[in-house]
Amino acid sequence: MQAAELLAALNERFPIPQCYRVAFSGGLDSTVLLHLLASLRPRLRAPLAAIHVDHGLQAVSADWSVHCAAACAKLGVPLTRLVVDAAPAPGESPEAAAREARYAAIAGALGDDEMLLTAHHLDDQAETVLLQLLRGAGVDGLAAMPVLRRWQRGWHLRPLLAASRKQIRAWAGARGLDWVEDPSNRSTAADRNFIRRRVLPVLDERWPGAAASLAHSAAHCAEASGMLRAQAADDLGRILSADGRRLRVDGLCALPAARAHQVLRLWLRRRGVPPLPRGRLQEARRQLCEAASDAQPQVRWSGRQLRRYRGEVWLLAEPPAVRIPSAPLAWAGEVIELGPGLGRLRRVSGEGGIDPQLWQQGRVEVGFNHGDVDCRLRGRDGRRNFKRLAQELAIPPWTRPRVPLVLIDGRVAAVADLCVCEPFAVAAGETGWSMIWERDDETA
Repeated sequence: MQAAELLAALNERFPIPQCYRVAFSGGLDSTVLLHLLASLRPRLRAPLAAIHVDHGLQAVSADWSVHCAAACAKLGVPLTRLVVDAAPAPGESPEAAAREARYAAIAGALGDDEMLLTAHHLDDQAETVLLQLLRGAGVDGLAAMPVLRRWQRGWHLRPLLAASRKQIRAWAGARGLDWVEDPSNRSTAADRNFIRRRVLPVLDERWPGAAASLAHSAAHCAEASGMLRAQAADDLGRILSADGRRLRVDGLCALPAARAHQVLRLWLRRRGVPPLPRGRLQEARRQLCEAASDAQPQVRWSGRQLRRYRGEVWLLAEPPAVRIPSAPLAWAGEVIELGPGLGRLRRVSGEGGIDPQLWQQGRVEVGFNHGDVDCRLRGRDGRRNFKRLAQELAIPPWTRPRVPLVLIDGRVAAVADLCVCEPFAVAAGETGWSMIWERDDETA
């Protein structure tokens, strides 16, 4: 653990931020990181500051905050102190709740292009690899913690990831540093603490350097993960729909299964939705690719759905329970609210649309009885029922029950904002009332 190597990395290998912000708990690891950076401060290319989060979970947490303030004052490092409520929700892990609360608070305190530095080290990395193995993770999970990642509006750097806990303790002892000890670290109730206190010592006794070997494996997995992501990004670019929001089924299903799984993972990650568990991912590809052409496969998880329609994969939010009105709704004014999950209809003046005179003279309502549809489109031969219209207008099957009909004197004048029926349409080039159906968002 050489200061010169760290300085070279910060000034040459990693991005130069607006400010370095050390996550300072007052414990051994973050104390070493803060002192190490403080010793380099005259040669750093950005200011140095610290940030401390008081979780309020320990009776002495206020004392830790005082300790951190004193340590930063002695070093001349500005300190930001944050207080959070890290109490876990029912069934939630206390460690996970504290971690989420801590990072959420820090994220809110960081400015643009600032860099958070945390004191994760080689033994932490080994613990993470073992935890991910026991969870059945793939290469993304086994890559464990990256040294540097884009985070929030800046970066998150772990500059001590190659240093062992033994090296960190020796560095602190040689300089007579003081730090606080969290009594919860002595408990083996938490999985990470169990691995730290009970598993890694046994592994190291049988295989000296086990932690380093596990960290090396994480680095290999990170390389493999990067290659897989690059391949998936290339595959995804070739099979995205024209608007970039859906996947072409033929392109997805032409890929080998493993690559198709990677594409689905990447697409869902980019859309910001929870990942599909491995078994559900395999089932999703099977349904999307192997279901009969007239089938309507549907994969559900975490309030989302994957559907297939007209050769494309759609990602949807799980729709709320919707009560379709049994009787038509009277429409007076510019906008009509259709009810929860149904959205609203708005009329606007413009070229085309419904004849304003017929609108004015008739009884205007909105209904959902699609059996009443008998629509002849301007310039088109023949009349169409709702099923044929839905097919021609590419209305997805799961949307069809919610499509509103504009009725004038009980006859269908328009199908939502999709088409206007004769004899209610104005002549070509004339101004009429056009519809805007403001749907409750279906996309995830």
